[in-house]
Amino acid sequence: MYFTGVRVALFIALMLLCGASPKSKSISKAYVDPSGARHIVDSDGRDVKVPKERGEVDPSDLVIAEDKQSAGWRVSYDNSCCTSYSIPQILVIYRLKQPLLHLGNLQMLVSWKYLAGGKQVAFYTNTVHGDLAPHFSLYDVRTGRMLDQLDGHPSETSPAWADGLDQQ
Repeated sequence: MYFTGVRVALFIALMLLCGASPKSKSISKAYVDPSGARHIVDSDGRDVKVPKERGEVDPSDLVIAEDKQSAGWRVSYDNSCCTSYSIPQILVIYRLKQPLLHLGNLQMLVSWKYLAGGKQVAFYTNTVHGDLAPHFSLYDVRTGRMLDQLDGHPSETSPAWADGLDQQ
């Protein structure tokens, strides 16, 4: 009986000790500097500079996930052959102490959003003109694994994760 009580006391002490451990790092701030590089600042104040991708223009739409474990942005490229504006084609996800995750299908990446508190990301791609290849993708942010996809326009039977992705 005494041995079981000691085990319980040790278990409680261990749990209290774990609860007192420092909080895991999170992303506290993200911004784009004048050179177009993105900066991710963690909860300890460490600023990680993420340079622009090769050929990238117009750095924009930097978003921190709800769980503050990742930040994401679209990468746009010049499309001077065919349009007067740049085309976003890749979604990049930065996670603390992880390699950059590059997602996309080289179509125009129209819109994207975090889901599941930041554990997943969904995006909508299509052709630049003509609405010829609407495609929706859902990925796990931690592993980069595709979880689901939808070709064509959403309908009443489409998965809920595709809702709210701007199709303009």
